[in-house]
Amino acid sequence: MTTFDTRGDLEVVISRAVDAPRELVWAAWTDPAHLPHWYGAKGWTLPVCEIDLRVGGAYRFVHAGPAAEQMASSGVYQEVSAPERLVCTEAYEGVEGESVNTVTFAESGPGTLVTIELRYPTREIRDAMLETRMREGMEEGFQRLDEFVASRRATAPIAMKLELVPIPVSDVDRAKAFYTGTLGFVDDVDITIGEGVRFCQLTPPSSACSIMLSTGLPFEASPPGSLRWLHLVVKDIKEAREELIARGVEMDEIVDVGRGVLYSGFSDPDGNTWTLQEMPWRSADF
Repeated sequence: MTTFDTRGDLEVVISRAVDAPRELVWAAWTDPAHLPHWYGAKGWTLPVCEIDLRVGGAYRFVHAGPAAEQMASSGVYQEVSAPERLVCTEAYEGVEGESVNTVTFAESGPGTLVTIELRYPTREIRDAMLETRMREGMEEGFQRLDEFVASRRATAPIAMKLELVPIPVSDVDRAKAFYTGTLGFVDDVDITIGEGVRFCQLTPPSSACSIMLSTGLPFEASPPGSLRWLHLVVKDIKEAREELIARGVEMDEIVDVGRGVLYSGFSDPDGNTWTLQEMPWRSADF
């Protein structure tokens, strides 16, 4: 169940446990492709869902009720720390007062504890909001969120791990020297199976997935240099990029694509393209 508590004269604190991983709950809460499926009270829809998810970015929601009534809200994001914390202002059109909403997403076993702290400018405005259908509407919204995230999860997941990605190259020795000598991949296996048939497996440090360089295998169909945009997740993209530049790798500039995700690309000697990727919520993996 959803809990509602007042704190001091200005705040309302709302908590709810959601049976889904934190990344999934964050996406459901912040992605305009997901929000219309659940956000709002039972019987209401969200025909307008505009989100610019960055510090200083704005959002605007328009809810439509079963009797053709409408309710619009908007605000500005003050903090976006995926996937654990979101701070924004919130104001309803035609309603006095603007609140500051702090939403935290805490891992709780296999699920997520969502805590919403609403801070209003005056006690009178806070109490007036509590006298509306706010409690019932948020409870119904959380019930719809439960249903939505349940629909997004596989009912019977199959345990599997990506093991090997073939890299089409023209010269195995040259490519191997680049991946091991320049990038620092680990040389796991390098064997000659038969005349003209060679298999070489290399693994990025800390990775559970390897790449394969080969020659003479019957399934080799892709031309050298045709593979695009393989991702290497790093803890600190600036540090990793500077180190690779020092090793002679030509690196693209760092691009911020939003939600704290950063990219910087490079190519191997054959022209296969890679990108370093930094995601703040993956830092614990290192």
